[in-house]
Amino acid sequence: MKITLANAEAALDEVQRDAEKLHSRELRKAIADYIEIQREALRALRKKLH
Repeated sequence: MKITLANAEAALDEVQRDAEKLHSRELRKAIADYIEIQREALRALRKKLH
């Protein structure tokens, strides 16, 4: 499970890097907000597993 969580975190990092290249400030903000929600969910899941 740890590998899967690490992969999920890496995927969020990749999405964040790609989102930073977008021209639309509103879209970048929406994606950043969504990424933060997903990071919080990953932290909660990691905490629950340990």
